[in-house]
Amino acid sequence: MLAAAHRRPLAAEHDSAGVLQRIVEGAAEVTGARYAALGVYDSDGAITTFVHHGIEDAAAHRIGRLPRGEGLLGRVIVADSPIRLDDLGSDPRSCGFPEHHPPMRSFLGAPIGRSGRRFGNLYLTEKAGGSSFDDEDEALVMALAAFAACAIENNELIASERARAAAAARQVEAEESERAKRETLVAVIAAQEAERARVSRDLHDDIGQALTSVLLGLRLIDGPDDVTMAEPGEVRRRVDELRDLVAAALRQTRRLAFELRPTVLDDVGLAPALSRLAAEVAERSGLRVDAVVDGAPERDHLAADVATVVYRVVQEALTNVVRHANASTASVAVTVHSGRLRAVVEDDGIGFDPLAPATGHLGLQGMKERAQLVDGTVHVVSAPGSGTTVVLEVPVG
Repeated sequence: MLAAAHRRPLAAEHDSAGVLQRIVEGAAEVTGARYAALGVYDSDGAITTFVHHGIEDAAAHRIGRLPRGEGLLGRVIVADSPIRLDDLGSDPRSCGFPEHHPPMRSFLGAPIGRSGRRFGNLYLTEKAGGSSFDDEDEALVMALAAFAACAIENNELIASERARAAAAARQVEAEESERAKRETLVAVIAAQEAERARVSRDLHDDIGQALTSVLLGLRLIDGPDDVTMAEPGEVRRRVDELRDLVAAALRQTRRLAFELRPTVLDDVGLAPALSRLAAEVAERSGLRVDAVVDGAPERDHLAADVATVVYRVVQEALTNVVRHANASTASVAVTVHSGRLRAVVEDDGIGFDPLAPATGHLGLQGMKERAQLVDGTVHVVSAPGSGTTVVLEVPVG
């Protein structure tokens, strides 16, 4: 399993079930567990995804029903820390096993969750040699549970983004002429595919490398021929290194999730989302980015599709500044007057000729098409050597 993981990073998987299956298999291998399983539950407690390792398909079919998140497994989901037992059957929280289920004694279960949400549980049983799971097993399973939470949340974000794109396409289809429908749908699909490609690159290049490094580190910790692992201090040092890698991957995942769909846009509105965007661009690029967005309407006073378009256009304009403008400062200003929202992104960079064919790669057409979805307009003012100003206007009355 680990050898395969080294050839293909976890983040390169195209579906969350595949990622979760590899996490379960990796958890079993590095801890020496005979059985491992991971369950994802919805808000009503119904299981939506279940992957397992160690029980053959024919045996699983004889067992029948999937775990229901009751008893001890239910406690694992809501627990603040992993649950570790020497004898699963003797614990009063255990509900026993269904018919045809293999016997299990030693147990280690960890909750899967992030940012106050609980998605499910990752649990292992029957450690090799009849021994009990230890502190190092617990640390490793907690790290893998954190990765599982990232995979589940990323899958939700991508599904939500696809649903939003599909809804926008349906709205366009109902209101536009046949020719306009075809053109807009092509533009939406192209933008969606470009976004998926960017997400895939970020997952593969950043998070994928971190996951591969963690799995390599897990193999070193688990390797029986590594004599240096006889020292407890060396084990702890390597576990600390793995935790640092997990923390870095989680930070990258949060950044990626924010770019896919900033939760603050739904939680508190456009102005905080744009302020945070400007701050993150400044931190990553070294540019000075000033944001004056107090004029943005409050969350309850602005349609969700309009807020999304404004955010995406400003995001694309700032991305162009970082990639192409060779600027030292940029600014974002949002005002509302006479029922129209006006968002202006300016920079002091090298500028360009907006009419030149070579400017197509800057995504200006994509910004204009986004604005048209909410009856808005985008125009660009620039010239070589004089910086660039992107102006978005959208009706909000």
